[in-house]
Amino acid sequence: MRIDTDRLDVLDGRAGNAYRKQGSAVVEFALAFLVLMAFLFGVIDFCRAVYTYEFVTYAARTGARWAMVRGNQCYLANPASWCEPAGSASTGATSADVQTFVQSLHLPGIAGHLISVTAKWPATGSTCVSANGSNSPGCPVQVIVQYPYSSQIPFVRIKIITLTADSQMVISQ
Repeated sequence: MRIDTDRLDVLDGRAGNAYRKQGSAVVEFALAFLVLMAFLFGVIDFCRAVYTYEFVTYAARTGARWAMVRGNQCYLANPASWCEPAGSASTGATSADVQTFVQSLHLPGIAGHLISVTAKWPATGSTCVSANGSNSPGCPVQVIVQYPYSSQIPFVRIKIITLTADSQMVISQ
C-alpha cells in the first residue's frame, strides 16, 4: 500500500499537533490582551489627569477673579452685603477668604477639601506699596491652586502627582 503524500493535511502525520497550535494562540492572545489593557488604562488615566488639571486651572482663574473684585475699595462701589464674604471693609479679600471660596466651588471629580489655595498680593509699582494697601485697585492678586492627583490604574501603584495652576489678575475695586 502506497501513501499519497500530497493528501497529508496540516497535522504532518502527527496526532495532537492541532491542539498545540490552539494553545499557542491562547497564550498569544493573553499577552496581546494584557498589552492592550495596559495601554487602554493608561490612556484613560491620562485623560482623567487632563480633566482634573482643567478644573484646577478653572479654580485658580475663578479664585483670582473673585479676589480681584473684592479689593479694599469694594465697599465704596457696591452694597456691603456684596463685599461681605471678603474680609472687612478696610482690607478686602484675604487669603483665607479666597481659599474658602475656591473650596466651595464643588468642582466635579475633585474633592474640595484636598484643594490647597494660596492667595498673594505682590506689591509691584508705586501705587501698591504697603502704605496704600497691597489689596487696592490697580494692584495684582495671584492665586495658586494645588491638588494631589492619584492614578486609578488597577494593580499599578503610581506616586501622587501634585497638579498646580496659577492665575494673576489686577484688582478692579
